[in-house]
Amino acid sequence: MAKRIKKPLVKPETRRQWLKRFEEDGESPPQIAKTDHYDVRTVRKQIEMARQEREAREARSVVLRQALEKHYGDLVSFVQGLDADIVRASRPMGARSDRLWIALHEHLPRSPLWKLIDRMERLNDELTSIDKRAEERMHSEVQNRSSLAFSSKPGDAGFNADGLRGAVLYHLSLEAPWQGKFEVTSVKEQMAEIRYGSWACAVVPNKQVEDIQKFIAGLMDEISRWPEHEDRKRVLADRRRVTEAIGEELATIILRRIVPGRCKYCPV
Repeated sequence: MAKRIKKPLVKPETRRQWLKRFEEDGESPPQIAKTDHYDVRTVRKQIEMARQEREAREARSVVLRQALEKHYGDLVSFVQGLDADIVRASRPMGARSDRLWIALHEHLPRSPLWKLIDRMERLNDELTSIDKRAEERMHSEVQNRSSLAFSSKPGDAGFNADGLRGAVLYHLSLEAPWQGKFEVTSVKEQMAEIRYGSWACAVVPNKQVEDIQKFIAGLMDEISRWPEHEDRKRVLADRRRVTEAIGEELATIILRRIVPGRCKYCPV
């Protein structure tokens, strides 16, 4: 009796070829077995293994594609939210702690976006500083030039610090003095509230209404000559340019829909 020679293990590329010959070339397992000198049971088993391997690869490919699509979708949604904040000139500080911020930075480490955002935040800090200086100047003007003090709480006699501050900051942003109108409303016996535009600026005795109106009007007229006015105008112009540049960078990311590069959160 002749000694059987044990065939070597079937290599993955061999079984993939058998599957192709079976499905595309129309060879039957017995024909493949006869041609390649293998047992037909081995051929059938290997063809089935090759089919299962292909299905597993295809399934992994689908899962990976879906994961990548979701990853890119998350990044684009994050950028859209960032774009909305930038348009409102908000500070994206909270976004920095978001993992998607980290992911986007890793995908686009050399993008000019990051320096532009840093620049915008510095300009926002400068605006805050200018507004604070203007508010301090407003307090100084009231203390030095008016007999009426600031009220301790809303509704009490005196200047309303929040209302007067709102009017001052609004005027700081104007190119030319705004001719706001006064509205006087009785609030209690012998007392009236003075509103300048939409701002409740003071509650005063009726006999002081005219004097306080003149003081507020004079204060608003002087604001265009305050150094804070020119400073704010300059910073706002810079911020508009930076915001537009940031918007262009973000629009490119949004419209591409696929973010180049990789990050530690990318699907493997």
